[in-house]
Amino acid sequence: MPPSPEDQILFLVKLQRLLDEGSFVASYKFALLLSLADLSVQKGDDSGAPMTVDTADIAEEFIQYYWPQVLLYPSPLNAKVLRQNTGKQAAIVNAVESARTAFANSLPMMMKDRAAWTALVRRVASVVRVMPLWKLQSGGQEQLDFLYANTGEGHTIELRPGVTYCFRKFHALISDLVRGAWLRYVRQQNLDVLGETADLNEFLLGSERNNLGAIRPVMMDLQHGRCFYCRGELAIATAHVDHFIAWSRYPTDLGHNFVLADGRCNNKKRDRLPACEHLARWTERNTKYGSQIADEMRGRGVVADLTAS
Repeated sequence: MPPSPEDQILFLVKLQRLLDEGSFVASYKFALLLSLADLSVQKGDDSGAPMTVDTADIAEEFIQYYWPQVLLYPSPLNAKVLRQNTGKQAAIVNAVESARTAFANSLPMMMKDRAAWTALVRRVASVVRVMPLWKLQSGGQEQLDFLYANTGEGHTIELRPGVTYCFRKFHALISDLVRGAWLRYVRQQNLDVLGETADLNEFLLGSERNNLGAIRPVMMDLQHGRCFYCRGELAIATAHVDHFIAWSRYPTDLGHNFVLADGRCNNKKRDRLPACEHLARWTERNTKYGSQIADEMRGRGVVADLTAS
């Protein structure tokens, strides 16, 4: 049964308390909150029922969040990977940085190497189980304990009744809240490099959109040179790569979420949800060509995950 409106508000109040009062010695707690919200969207439903989450799934989300953050920040005085910890660099950041170097900055290439990907997921999951998982819900002197039971051990957690529902319903709001807190935390740990004016949002939490132009030919073939929405003819040079589920609603680049649109349709759609007829067409396309899209996207350096999409 979905939580009452009062319980939904209480959930947001407690979440805000975590961000305002929680003890943050590393940025892991921000990544954990975003990961739980994302997994609720990907794997949960709106029944209000509890949901079991495996730390391996959390680790995969962590890797994708930290992957763009381990590049050298281009400071003219001291270019370096930004600190994500009050002390020495966070262990997960070091692990992801090593992996990114080993695979020429390509996350899809690493994910295709099952042995390397599995080893990194296991390594990150082991840190998640020690560090943020059982410390996330500490708010000042009080344990809030409203997301899941703080058992202190195990490879899974169970999100309490209503939590998955709230993460799904308020995903955009929660994402904005947590991302803003994460940016402020990283800025505070790196004032010597950043100063007070650097814009961190796109650098830390933006999308690697330089790859998106390379997927136009793939989409043009699948859509037979026509706009996904109005079915009018497209020119490849002017076609827009559109997030079918808008970036503002779910800020992750996944290959199966992309369609090509003309400028008029893309501007008209903006951050709205597509119409039911478009949803049916998108679902049919991904069901029929899912494997082909995944191969083409990964070959062009774009992460593809049909289940998540």
